[in-house]
Amino acid sequence: MKKIFLIYPLLLLFTIYFLDKIFSLPFFMDNFVQTGNVVYYKQREILFEKLVNRKENNKKLIIAMGDSRAYSFSNLAFNDNTKDKNRKDKYDIYNFSGPQAVPAYSLFWLERMIEAGVKIDSIFLVLSPEGFDDNKGLLHKPFLRLGATDGFVNQYKEIIPSNDLDEYYLDKIFTLRKIELDYKLLITRFKNKQLNEYNPNFNQEIMILNLHNGEQLAYANVVNDEKKLASDSVRLGNIYFYNFTLHQTQFKFTEKILELCQKNKIKINLLWMKVFPTYRENFIKYNIEKDWWSGVVTLAEKYGMKAYDFNKIGNCELYYDASHQSAFCYYEYTHYLIDEMEK
Repeated sequence: MKKIFLIYPLLLLFTIYFLDKIFSLPFFMDNFVQTGNVVYYKQREILFEKLVNRKENNKKLIIAMGDSRAYSFSNLAFNDNTKDKNRKDKYDIYNFSGPQAVPAYSLFWLERMIEAGVKIDSIFLVLSPEGFDDNKGLLHKPFLRLGATDGFVNQYKEIIPSNDLDEYYLDKIFTLRKIELDYKLLITRFKNKQLNEYNPNFNQEIMILNLHNGEQLAYANVVNDEKKLASDSVRLGNIYFYNFTLHQTQFKFTEKILELCQKNKIKINLLWMKVFPTYRENFIKYNIEKDWWSGVVTLAEKYGMKAYDFNKIGNCELYYDASHQSAFCYYEYTHYLIDEMEK
């Protein structure tokens, strides 16, 4: 009777193996949406289909790309006719930004758009220095884990750091590792009879992103919470600037983007978005302007493109958190960039 306990480890291993194989089935790979980062990466596939079948060919197409600091670039900036009443009839913005998305993710979508024959007039590409530190593993998680294809990884495996490649291949072996099953969310959705939320067609977060063209406008506030912003600055600084090191990986992917834009006659603007002043002190401490931004500007100029530092240009001083400005600031930024395009 005592020996029955020896079976428990085997049962556990079998259960894990069984679950891993279940979640590796195409049904679960395509129709299992949890919450957080995966929502954006799944929705961009839906948005891509919408883009390919886009009917507004009389409008100039602008693609917003980059990390979460690009979330709020939107056609809604054209709803206020005080700036230029015709802009809503002249421009169409699709937002392919993603949480913690490094330039490799933007290259991934740009290649797919060009291959699909999408005619792009301009790109707003938001770059952040935090994403250029390979030590943080942002290339693998979330992009390689949630968005990349085998074809993309194989094409650029000479550029992708070995640590990120190793993590990617481990995800291929263990599906549960890749999907990061949230057991608490599973129990909550089961109790609340919300299991249909796992289906992209019924997921409320995806529905919100589908309302327009992929933009996320939840970062909207009209008053700054100074105490929260100060606390945020310390917290985020400890995360992203702990042992901060600038690497060349994402510079290489950025240059690939610029090469493609030049070849396909796409105007691209490289953007450094404003952050809360206390958090911005990290940029000064680590010589970001000299060591990182100057490299970005040099790349842009090499390919005849433009780079804009909104830490110096923008007048809006509303902040959702230390790392993101209020969505209301993007009205100003969108029209500023279009003013520049129309010169």
